[in-house]
Amino acid sequence: MKKRIFKTAAIGSALMVGIPLLSLIFIGTGPESFTIGEVIGYSTIFIAMALIFFAIRSFRDDENGGLLSFGEGMKIGTAIAALGGLAFGLYNLLYVLVIDPDFTEKYLAYTSGLETGSPEVAAKVVEMKEAYGFWMTVEGQTVTMFMTVFLIGFIITVISSIILQNKKVQNLETNLA
Repeated sequence: MKKRIFKTAAIGSALMVGIPLLSLIFIGTGPESFTIGEVIGYSTIFIAMALIFFAIRSFRDDENGGLLSFGEGMKIGTAIAALGGLAFGLYNLLYVLVIDPDFTEKYLAYTSGLETGSPEVAAKVVEMKEAYGFWMTVEGQTVTMFMTVFLIGFIITVISSIILQNKKVQNLETNLA
């Protein structure tokens, strides 16, 4: 089970980090890239987290003799979601510290319709930091990205565990209790 969790998390993490990194080559880090960057980012998160379904199904069919309890599915999926969230959170940290340190200012300028580097944007950054505190820091943004991926993965885990659980296992557990 552990091997399957780590393998699926590694593949999902490679997708969530690799595809956005590759997109930087083609679309850059400027304001014109924000909309397509969001589409690419969220699409890769959903695709990567969809692998949870296949990992749970594979565990059920290949390792567990066709049997799967809801709890087993939840353990597998939650672990994959947590590892994927960690990878994407660390990618976000790397992105805002190394790849594009001015990202927050550029993004606020873009969403506010202001010019990057203008005094209005600087004031907006200060205003946002005062209003949102921790959540406007690099650490807060990293936690937000972790939670975004984890929650998407967790929802997929719950749905997958419900769909893939084997009623025979539930009946067996009930009879043993």
